[in-house]
Amino acid sequence: MKQYFGYFYKIGLLAAVFSIFAFYMATFFTPDPTLFSKVFSFAITPLFVGAGIYFYRFKLNQNKLSFAEGMSIGFLIYAINAFVTFLGIYLGLVFSPKLFEAIKANMMQILAEKKEEIISRLGQASFERTYEQMLTLSVYDIAITDLIFKIAFGLFFTIIISIILRKNY
Repeated sequence: MKQYFGYFYKIGLLAAVFSIFAFYMATFFTPDPTLFSKVFSFAITPLFVGAGIYFYRFKLNQNKLSFAEGMSIGFLIYAINAFVTFLGIYLGLVFSPKLFEAIKANMMQILAEKKEEIISRLGQASFERTYEQMLTLSVYDIAITDLIFKIAFGLFFTIIISIILRKNY
């Protein structure tokens, strides 16, 4: 299986290119592209992970796939996607402070709009703590959140796809 990892790196990189492109294209349509990025990740992660596992089983491994092979392939694809996208978003926001400030301002506005709801459900102290944390929001926080979502979605979909496509020897 190691000899085929080159295919899966390319699939992960292609997924990352689409993810980074989608994040920055969303900036033209919404003041906060982070939500769109999460939704987009939820849509493309199973597509790329599934394509990689499918390709391995049916094109490279004579219609055989163990659960461990599926998990390894999926992990490689979603980890590369998540890490490269993290770097793309992080570097992009570092070099575009106006975009970062627009995202932060939008998040602060949403927090202000939901103030009464948060206070009624969680209390004043919780709202104030959240507000203080939002004030210290950094580029790293936005990029790492995207990475965590991609890892979580990737793991979830890899397990499901590996179970569906596995065929024991």
